[in-house]
This record gives sequence, structure tokens and C-alpha cells, in this order.
Amino acid sequence: MKRAIFICIISIFMVVISSCGKENAVIENGVTDSVQNESEKKSSVQEKAGKVLVAYFTRNGNTDNGFPEGVDAVASASIQTDGGKMAGNAERIAGWIAEKTGGTIHAITTEEKYPSDYDKMVEQAKEEQSKGTHPDLVSEVEDFDSFQTLVLVFPNWWADLPMPVYSFFEEYDFAGKNIVVFCTHGGSGFSDTIRTIQELEPDAAVTEGLAIYHNDVAEAEDEVVEKLGELGIGK
Repeated sequence: MKRAIFICIISIFMVVISSCGKENAVIENGVTDSVQNESEKKSSVQEKAGKVLVAYFTRNGNTDNGFPEGVDAVASASIQTDGGKMAGNAERIAGWIAEKTGGTIHAITTEEKYPSDYDKMVEQAKEEQSKGTHPDLVSEVEDFDSFQTLVLVFPNWWADLPMPVYSFFEEYDFAGKNIVVFCTHGGSGFSDTIRTIQELEPDAAVTEGLAIYHNDVAEAEDEVVEKLGELGIGK
């Protein structure tokens, strides 16, 4: 009798152990599946982003005689010294984006240079805008068709794109591509630049990135990287 009771208890114990093992397996598989799904989702987003081109327009590299030694945000609010090297605000942001996305960086460069003197540069840029002049560019993107995503960085000039950025859009066919927009500004954010790009490129998918106040650019790297992660185009 005791032997029969003992065998019965052992049998019940083995059934309980087996059930626990199955439950744990289900839980573990659930976690594994969740992680796998997130990984597949991220991979899918990155695949959609495809090869990335990071194009930027800035005063640095687009002036006739460079800049006077020591020029900084006080003088122009658009040029900074980074590790002893002169860099425009848009240039710095583009550099971070290229580093985090593995993208190819491209400077939008005009044939006719702007004056290095800030006031004279403003004069020329305002004249271009009032006349709707789109300057000729000397920079060229090699194998443009291989890029699926354009991350564009530029300064907001009087609630509009700088005229050389219009020239850039005229030079290439963005149909079917993704365009992610970052800009620097003096208080007006994106203004109507997102809508303008959508009108210029109706067959592209245009996404808002970040509008960064010009005095905050030096400290904005973490914010830029975080945004790239949200958009699924960061490493």
C-alpha cells in the first residue's frame, strides 16, 4: 500500500516538473520571439533607409576668402571652431549624422562664392532670394542613384531654403527616395521649408528631423543621435 502511494506521489511530482518546464520554455520563447521581432523590425527600417547621403549647405567653404582668424558665433552665429578647425553649424551636424549613419557626406558648394564679410554675404543672399536666383553648383554627387535616403542639413535663411539648396534639388531626381530634413535657425524653426521641399519633390517621402537653434548647435550632438535612432537610420 505504501509503495503504491509512493509511486503515485512520484508520478504527480514528475507531471508538475514537466509542466513547469513547458511553461518556462513558453516564456523563454516569448522573450526570444520579442527580441527577434524587434531585431527584424530594426533591420527592416534600416533596409528601407538604404544607402544614406548626408548633404549640407553652410557658409564655410562657400565664401571668397575664407574667414578672418578667430571668427565665431558672435560674428556670424553660423561658424564655430571645432578642435581648432573652422566648421559651419550645418557642417558639424552633417558630420555627426554621417558618423552615426555610415552615410556619405556631401558639401553643397556654389560656383560664385559669397563674401566672407557677414553683412555683404547677407546682402548677396537676400538679393538671390528676392530674384529667385538659383546659383550654379560645382559640387557633384557621384553615383547619386545608389542612395535611397538623403539627410539634408541647411540654415534657415529668412524662413526659406538657401538658394543653393534649390539648385541642389534641381540637379537630381529624388522620386522614390527618402528625404530627412535638419536645419539650424535663429528662432523660426523650420518655417515653411518642409512644405517647400515636399512641393519641390512630390514623389519623395519627406520627413522632419530637427530644427536646432544656432547657439545650441555645439551641444546638440546627443539630441541629433537620439533623433536618428527614432527615425531608424542610426547605427
